[in-house]
Amino acid sequence: MGKQTLTAVLGAPRRLEIVERDRPTAGPGEVVVQVAATAVCHTDLEIYTGRHPGVRYPVVMGHEATGTVDSAGPGVSGIEPGQRVIINPIIACGRCDSCVRGAENLCRNAGLFGREIEGSLSQYVRLAARYVYPLPANLPLATATLIETLATVRHAQQRVGLGSGESVVVLGQGTTGLLHTRLAVLAGADSVIAVSRSGWKLDMARRMGARYAVNATAQDAVDEVLALTGSRGVGVVIDTTGGATALKAGIDMLRPGGRFCAFAVSHEHASGFSTFPLYYKEVSIVGARALTPGDMAPSIELVASGAVDVTGFITATYPLDRAAAAFEEYERNPGRILRIVIDSQNS
Repeated sequence: MGKQTLTAVLGAPRRLEIVERDRPTAGPGEVVVQVAATAVCHTDLEIYTGRHPGVRYPVVMGHEATGTVDSAGPGVSGIEPGQRVIINPIIACGRCDSCVRGAENLCRNAGLFGREIEGSLSQYVRLAARYVYPLPANLPLATATLIETLATVRHAQQRVGLGSGESVVVLGQGTTGLLHTRLAVLAGADSVIAVSRSGWKLDMARRMGARYAVNATAQDAVDEVLALTGSRGVGVVIDTTGGATALKAGIDMLRPGGRFCAFAVSHEHASGFSTFPLYYKEVSIVGARALTPGDMAPSIELVASGAVDVTGFITATYPLDRAAAAFEEYERNPGRILRIVIDSQNS
C-alpha cells in the first residue's frame, strides 16, 4: 500500500466523511499538488445541501484551491516540484466544438473540478499540468484562493465589454459582487453603484471604490439608481444575486442601449417577465459562465500587485478534518460569510 492521504468525501447531502486513500501518482502530462487551501463558495454549499442539480454522489468537493506541486509526471515542462500554484478548475475535453474555438468554459464533455471531477478537499490531488498556474512568492496561499473567483468576474466583465466612463450598478455585494465593484472601478467606470441589504458589505464596497452604496433590495433600489443618474439609467447592470426580480429591476435601471450581465447562477423561472424592454430600450442580456485560461494570469497579477485587495474576504478557516463543521457554519450563516477556507495541511 502507498502513502496515505486524507480526503473529504460527500456520500450524500450533508453526509461528509474524512477517509484515508492512497496518495495519487502523477502520470504523463500530470502533476500531483499538495493542497494548501480551498475556499468554499455558494456552489459548494449547494452541492453539500443537495440543491445543486445533476450532482452524482459520492463526490469530493472543492474547486477554488491553491497548493504546492509535489511531483510532476513525464512530459511536464514549466512546472516543477516545490512551485506554489493555483488550480484552474474548468476541466475541458479539448476536442469538442466549444474547446476548438477557445471556449473551454463551455466544453460539452467535461466539467468542474469538485463536481463532475474529484476536487480539492483532500491533502493531495492529481490533475493535468495545464490546469495549474504558478503563484508569486508574496501571496499567501489561503488569500490566493480568491483568484479563481476573480477570474470568473474578469471573464464576465470582458463579456459585457465594460469600459472607461461607464456607469455601473452591481446588485449584491457578496464575494463576487465586491470583486465586480472593484474591477469596474479599475476599468475606469465613471460611477459604480453598489446595491446590498447588508451594511457591512456596503462598507466593503466603498473600500472597493464604489461611488454610491445603496442599502436596498434590487427592486427597491430602482428609484434611487434613477435618481442618482438624473433619470437616465446606467450603462451596465451586473447581477450577482439571481432571480426574476433582480432581472426585471436591473433592466429597469438601464439606460437605452444598456447591458445586463446575468452573472449569478439561478434556476428561478422569470414568470411574468416581458421582453418588450429588450426591444424598446434595445437592451442586451449577457451571460457569463466560469472562466477561460486567459483570465487566470491577469487575475493573479491583479491580486499580487495589490490592485485588488482581498483582505477581509476570508471569514473563517477550518482544518480538513473539520470540513463538515465549515459547511454547517456556512449553511447557518450564509449572509455573514464571504469565504470559508479549508486548510488541508492542518488536520
